Amino acid sequence: MARTHARMLATCTAAALLLGTVALPPAIAGPRQPTGSGHGSGGHGGPGKGARDLGREVLPDDDGWAAANGGTTGGAVADDAHVFTVRTWDELRAALGGSAARGDTTPRVIYVKGTIDAFAGADGARLTCDDFAGQIGVGGDPAAPFSMDAYIAAYDPAVWGRTDPSGPLEDARVAAAAVQAKQTQQHVGSHVTIVGLGKDARIVGANMRIRDSANVILRNLTFSDAYDCFPQWDPGDTDEGNWNSAYDNVSVWTSTNVWVANSTFDDGDHPASSLPTVYGRPYEVHDGLLDITHSSNYVTVAYNRFTGHDKTMLIGSSNNRPADVGTLKVTIHHNLWEGIGQRAPRVRYGQVHVYDNLYVVTGDDLYQYQWGPGTQSQLYLEDNVLRLGRGVELSSVLTNWGATQLTEKGTLVNGRPASALDAFLAAGGAPFAGPAGWEPVHAADKDPVRSVERIVQKEAGAGRIVSKAPASPKPGHPGRG
Repeated sequence: MARTHARMLATCTAAALLLGTVALPPAIAGPRQPTGSGHGSGGHGGPGKGARDLGREVLPDDDGWAAANGGTTGGAVADDAHVFTVRTWDELRAALGGSAARGDTTPRVIYVKGTIDAFAGADGARLTCDDFAGQIGVGGDPAAPFSMDAYIAAYDPAVWGRTDPSGPLEDARVAAAAVQAKQTQQHVGSHVTIVGLGKDARIVGANMRIRDSANVILRNLTFSDAYDCFPQWDPGDTDEGNWNSAYDNVSVWTSTNVWVANSTFDDGDHPASSLPTVYGRPYEVHDGLLDITHSSNYVTVAYNRFTGHDKTMLIGSSNNRPADVGTLKVTIHHNLWEGIGQRAPRVRYGQVHVYDNLYVVTGDDLYQYQWGPGTQSQLYLEDNVLRLGRGVELSSVLTNWGATQLTEKGTLVNGRPASALDAFLAAGGAPFAGPAGWEPVHAADKDPVRSVERIVQKEAGAGRIVSKAPASPKPGHPGRG
């Protein structure tokens, strides 16, 4: 099958209608069609086909749920004053609007060059967890600086028991966490495009939070190691308790029309295999890689790589959130999931279309399952490819967290057609009452299932599209490369 899938991109007029009355400067004629023949969110012909300016590109028609509700154009109509090239965390935050970014609706295009480290201080030196903790005192006169070592010693279940931590050390942990959040958490406003330049653009140590926003594009970036210095011990989370962390690499929260594509998500210098065991449980310093929660809607996640992480993608935050009914419409296609533990994805409430993805399951100690439909979810699984390692049972791929509806079709397992749903039920899994109850309509980028592995391995992840800076701006222009 020819991989041309050519589609008309949104015009300047359509983008302006989406944003409201936005005056376009003469230098910008609106979103430009990418060069070359296309494959939707993917490489438009694959890597090595010539550099493109991704900053003005918009989501193609019918490329997943983010193409609905008026489509997703990001910052494509940004004026010259709101096009930036950034190389540091402070520059990125300033380009986004700093502490006022949440709720900001100014169209912006931001190009990321090289590695941006959210732990970098104002002088460029890298801050440590002790730097954050040292700003918080605990009891006494003089007060001692807070430390997680003291916290761990105090709340050991053998000493403290199985009740929730409380008292001065827990209060200090919360305060230290707030110090870290001020440094490493950054909101992304509406009508924003953030893209990486070249093949090695990275944002490390950050929680990028798209909250209360609309019309956002993230592309060609590696999001790595949203490290939580101060995870919380929760003795009531499972029978054994758990360490829970606050930060996802990217969080989508009460937001609409978001396109996340051509990017890589990982744990960087702190993979799960490197984490110690404390109180008999993994000392978890990460939450999700990309979580979509709190009534977010119209999201497309395409041509990304998710690697070496436990709780990878959560869609829907709670089993008891009536506000989520009718929201959480998400499309997930042409992604690689490799060496993950669970949540690929875990779904509540949403109409979620998962198609043309590649799952490489090694069966190591981290692995639990891939697909986790839950409360009132309507998960539609179509033409996905599973590569299961030795000893990994097909029945483990799917679990049921309280869902009653599910559709699965076209799954390919180690090169052969098979059904994870049939295997799950044969192994005694909780049955579903019926199919998903809806048919996806935004799936113009579909490929034959036997082509999926080749396409995903070639095109998914950061650096697979060669991205370039915009044309040289005027002297002093914020976008100057």
